Order: sequence, then structure tokens, then C-alpha cells
Amino acid sequence: MNHKPTLRVVKILEEVAANNGELTMSDIARRTSIPPSTVLPILQTLTGVQFLRLDARTMRYYVGLKTFLSGAVFAKNSTYGGINAIVDSIAKESGETAHFGLLEGGDVLYVIKAESQQHIRMYSEIGRRLPAYATAVGKALLAYHSRGDLERLYPDGLKALTEHTVTDFDQLHAQLTVVKEGGFAYEWEESNPGISCLAKPLVHGGAVVAAFSIVIPTFRYTEELKAKAEQILTEASRLAEALLPFADLVNIG
Repeated sequence: MNHKPTLRVVKILEEVAANNGELTMSDIARRTSIPPSTVLPILQTLTGVQFLRLDARTMRYYVGLKTFLSGAVFAKNSTYGGINAIVDSIAKESGETAHFGLLEGGDVLYVIKAESQQHIRMYSEIGRRLPAYATAVGKALLAYHSRGDLERLYPDGLKALTEHTVTDFDQLHAQLTVVKEGGFAYEWEESNPGISCLAKPLVHGGAVVAAFSIVIPTFRYTEELKAKAEQILTEASRLAEALLPFADLVNIG
């Protein structure tokens, strides 16, 4: 049984992390359905102990230093240290930005990334969320979902992020069937203009538990680079399989 006051703190931290620097106290109260009179002292306490930071000019909240440091410790534990090394290897071998993501509700949660060394590259940040249906890594995570699963996951429909975003459930499910059968997911400017992506799901115990992805600016995308990226992701997945039995990935997303 969850302890209600503690659960409120967790909900507030999660909401701020998902909307870093965008929410005021009133926004947080509305989004968490916690009364403002209860939210305010929690925010004051979390700010005082540096788990959150308040911008005095805009009165909006950011993730604080202590939250960042806690996340850094998490990322360095034995299991995630290994995954982190694999993501670094993907980025070095491909020359492009690499991600490791989990499914949280209907969104992709980006847990680990390694930046491309190219001058022109995709900007991303740990903890960022995007609708899973609009990204390659998200489609990899959704690969085993039925059409009914998708409708339950997105009761308000599939909203376009760009003119290329898939907004039809039948079309999305057809793409996911290809991902499940072929082992790779693809995106062409569906979440961000000028960005293409390849991803591979990690399957453990008959379910997709995570996914790796390689992000490529569309102008650099070639069939040769695609083939190389698929090979890199296949090897990365093979290495990660040895770590999956020790990772509680299902309970993170």
C-alpha cells in the first residue's frame, strides 16, 4: 500500500522532470491533482534540499542538483554501467547520437544517450519524453502491441508532431508488425524535421523491455549508413541480452 504523502512528493518530482523549467506551482498542482495548499510546502522543501530549483524570475521549477546526482549514481550501477558502455560504443562506431529508451505509458523515456561527435547532430536530453508512435525507438518499444493495445494507450488518437507523423492506427499497427518481424524500427522526420532514426527492440521473457536507437540527420542518411547502423544495433542488442536478466527494466518505465 502506497504512503499518500510520499506518493505526492514522487508525483511532483516526476511532473517537474517531465516538463523541466516549464511549470509554475499552479501548473504542478493542476497536473498532479494535488491542492495548491499542499503542493506549496512540498515544493518549498524540495527546493530547500536542492531536489528542485525555482527560477525566481519566471517562478517555474527545474530539476535540482540533488536529483541530477541521484540519477548519476543510478546510471553508474553495475547493470546500467554496462548499458551505458554499450550506448557509448554504438555512438562511436556509428558516428551518430545513440539512445537507450524505455516505454513509460505511451511515451518514450530516454534513459541513456551518447552524443555524436559530428558538428551537426540531434539535440536530446536524458529524461526527455516523446510520444512513442512518432519515433523509431518508440515503435521498437511498441512492436508487440496489438491494435487494441494502441487504442487504449492513446485514447485521444495519434497527434501529429510533424507533417510526417503517422496518425492512423491501422498504418501504425502495420509498421509495428514489420518491426516485430524484421527486428528494426525506422523514422523519417516524424518527431523532428530533418531527423531520421533506426532502432532495435530488446526482448526479454517474450516482451520488449527496452530499445537502442541511432539518430541520423536526414541529409547524412544513406543506404550504406543504414546497413552499418543495423549491424551495430544487432551487435549491441546481443551484448545487452547478457545484462537483461539482472535489470529491473520493466518496473522503471
